[in-house]
Amino acid sequence: MSTPGVVSSTNTSNLKSSPAASPSPFKNILFATDFSQFSMRALPWVTGLARKFNSSLLVCHVVTPTPLAIGAPEAAPYLYEAEKESTDRSLKDLVASSKLQGLPVKSVMPSGLLADELSRAIADNKINLVIAVTHGRTGVRRLLLGSAVEEICRVATCPVLTVGPDLDHNPEPEIKHILVPSDLSEESARSIPYVAQLAKTYGAKVTVLHIMPADAATNPDAKMLSEPVRRSMIHAYEPLFGEVKPDFVIEFGDTVETILTHTRKNKVGLIGMGIRSAFLPGFQLRSSVAYRVISAAHCPVLTCR
Repeated sequence: MSTPGVVSSTNTSNLKSSPAASPSPFKNILFATDFSQFSMRALPWVTGLARKFNSSLLVCHVVTPTPLAIGAPEAAPYLYEAEKESTDRSLKDLVASSKLQGLPVKSVMPSGLLADELSRAIADNKINLVIAVTHGRTGVRRLLLGSAVEEICRVATCPVLTVGPDLDHNPEPEIKHILVPSDLSEESARSIPYVAQLAKTYGAKVTVLHIMPADAATNPDAKMLSEPVRRSMIHAYEPLFGEVKPDFVIEFGDTVETILTHTRKNKVGLIGMGIRSAFLPGFQLRSSVAYRVISAAHCPVLTCR
């Protein structure tokens, strides 16, 4: 492969064209890392999924221009070389570590703008899944995703699994319950092929959740009126799950708070969300349902555009 910046190598949609038809929807996984403590919290999910799906793993760190280098251009070459040498050591150490033992692993260290270099790495390596943490070296806990992961979600053409800072640290994470929030749109179903494959592989329960306005719950006939919506969910989504038989649930309340409450109350291990335009340029990102769920979720969130 002629991918620029390779520093080490192997260590030992639409609804009708479903990725679930493939025996391995996550054949090639990219782990985007800055080697911080936060970033390494995603590693158990990286290795766990790679082993479950017999995936190849690409560890990626993009060397981007630093504010100091921009402010002092005469120092830029020295700063770049120092960053490059440090990253090179970190990549080699991680690839050679016991945590990745037995996995087919490569690493890349491109330099330039994150969006450009990440897009190139995804395309050149036929990446099926990107895994990243919601907080790295910068960002305010529970308020901001962090500029890097926002950019990743913006440019990734494949599903993105975001891992937050509040997850329990488990050497081998298990997925026992997956939640799929739905607004009955085609976009909200985009995660279903991946969720179905994950549920089948992990033996997980799946719940498809539709949320109606809180004031609708005061109607004495609310349960009866919501039943046609539930039947619509079953008709639209059940065939997409194949062998997996999900539960279809309707609740009332604020969309984000209801998703997060349901997740905690029912010990959900993964949220699968199909998203529309939440991460497109010009969109009010931080007011979107996807952004708010990813920022506050106590479990990983798989988003599919």
